[in-house]
Amino acid sequence: MATSGGIFDALQGPANLEHRPPGPLGDRADGASPVRIAAVPAAHPYVRSVLPPGHVLLDDPPVPGAPAGRWWPPQVLTPDWLRGAAGGYDLVHVHFGTESLGPGRLEATLGVVRELGVPLVHTVHDLEHPHLDDQAHHRRQLDALVEHADELLTLTDAAAATILRRYGRAATVVPHPRMAPDAWFARADALRRPARSGRDGGPVVGVHLRGLRANVRPGAWIVELADATAARGGRLRLVVNDEVTPGGAAHDALEDLRSQLHGLPVDHVVRPRPDDDGLAAELAGLDVSVLPYAHGTHSGWLELCWDLGTPVLAPAVGAIGDQHREPSALCTFDPARPGTVAAALDRLLDAPPPPPAAARLAARRRTTEQNHRAHAAAYARALGRA
Repeated sequence: MATSGGIFDALQGPANLEHRPPGPLGDRADGASPVRIAAVPAAHPYVRSVLPPGHVLLDDPPVPGAPAGRWWPPQVLTPDWLRGAAGGYDLVHVHFGTESLGPGRLEATLGVVRELGVPLVHTVHDLEHPHLDDQAHHRRQLDALVEHADELLTLTDAAAATILRRYGRAATVVPHPRMAPDAWFARADALRRPARSGRDGGPVVGVHLRGLRANVRPGAWIVELADATAARGGRLRLVVNDEVTPGGAAHDALEDLRSQLHGLPVDHVVRPRPDDDGLAAELAGLDVSVLPYAHGTHSGWLELCWDLGTPVLAPAVGAIGDQHREPSALCTFDPARPGTVAAALDRLLDAPPPPPAAARLAARRRTTEQNHRAHAAAYARALGRA
């Protein structure tokens, strides 16, 4: 789902954020006891950002033998932790990270959750796992989580419709929270103006391949994209992290891509993984960012681009097309149909500009409030069934 790397750490958790070990807590200012959530993973900024007031996150339990700060495989989802910490948490909320548990382990753990009478909440981020080619293990785990969960949430109406069709269960839709810190909304607009006024040519269209994880495999449409960008007087910029080195599947995929684009007006950029500011500046300097995904469900990269005011072109995979409906923010294309990527690029470049920074930031703050209310209500319903 969401992009990995440093930019996620720029998200500021809500002012009410507290991390606690399992155990009794003092009362809230209104006299009620805080709801203690054992989340998987608690340390992830997405999880922190949707935490409503009056709720606290327990710390991720340390992983035996792992470096400090690593939360996977998640120890909350082990029978020993659940039983040993019983009484020190009120509910379990699983977001993601279960793929690090071997076959059958999650299913056994969910049996313990039920045995203890602990409410279970699950947010379906990924109907298809973006880091995996073989989806069988992920599908089995998703089946088990949906079956056992007292409350289901997901990020889009399209994903909720798939869950209802596949499982016969309704999921509450909670839109993806913002990715960028406050300062970057206005900073991106300030960077964009001189970058565009100083250009001699047409649009700069960027494809960030990053480390070429499992779902980053642009198809034949990448050639059409290069041609369509050139037809608008611009250039395609292909960006890859320097961690992609010879000898692996990612490097083989990169070489195949370069051979397809040989002779076309494409700038090949290889650079170290950027820090937060570097990545945001790269994206703010693009006229369009293109998602190179072959499969998946939702995109945190799209959300970061929305924060920065950079339009996104994306293949119609998963529920990505349902994350934003504004024509200035996102346009999708059918990767199997020739001509659709060029038409989609034209529509995006000819659309009105995205809203200014102040309007984008205000919209994100409204989404944060909406998410807090939705999560608080879901937790209350789950606890009411316990």
